[in-house]
Amino acid sequence: MIGAPSVETYLPGVVQDIKDMKAFLCSPMGGAWREDEIVTLVDQSKATVTKHLNSCGDVDYVFILCAGHGEHQVHGTNGSTVIYLTEEDTLSIDSISSSGKRQFVIADVCRHERKLSKLDTLLKAAFESYSAEDKFDYRAAFDSAVLSCSEGRIVAYSCSVNQSAGEDEKGGAFTQALMASPNAYLPEINHGIVNVKQAFDWAHGQLTKKSSSQTPVFNAGRRLDYYPFAVITK
Repeated sequence: MIGAPSVETYLPGVVQDIKDMKAFLCSPMGGAWREDEIVTLVDQSKATVTKHLNSCGDVDYVFILCAGHGEHQVHGTNGSTVIYLTEEDTLSIDSISSSGKRQFVIADVCRHERKLSKLDTLLKAAFESYSAEDKFDYRAAFDSAVLSCSEGRIVAYSCSVNQSAGEDEKGGAFTQALMASPNAYLPEINHGIVNVKQAFDWAHGQLTKKSSSQTPVFNAGRRLDYYPFAVITK
């Protein structure tokens, strides 16, 4: 969980998002993650964040939430969305990678375009060189769904380029909608899986109903299978 609420202007919703997402992941619905599997990084330096990302190891699945201020930086014909970790330090969403076989990245940040000058680009490169369910096992179901998917990376952006990511005291509109999405799906039998694409589609629909100023973007390439987001029950 990567959050930077203290970059001007302060974003109280970022802290709430991280708190709520951790609780969601640790719940049976979220896959029954263990607390020692979740690292929370709030207002940390780029070096600290990068160190933790690099330490993920050769694991089966990595889930990353980035919440805070951001922009879409453009140099020439190339562009990359970043999150501001501090007033000066940014982390490119494209650069977030680990040796984990499967990755799902949520980027709940604004994506207004900013064209970088040659000097901006050189400086950036310089910095970057440095139970009631009895015996039903929610975690086993979640793990099985993860391992049934092909390897690769999926990124869900909270808005399109040149749009702002909405938030209030309750949290980021996109992140909160994602966590509410499992309630919209009923399993065909006693238990079921809501995958990240289903969660995204529901959240996308909720946001576009409320406002045309925030259009989420889902980037999964040409893959046909999607990682689990929630374990649901009747």
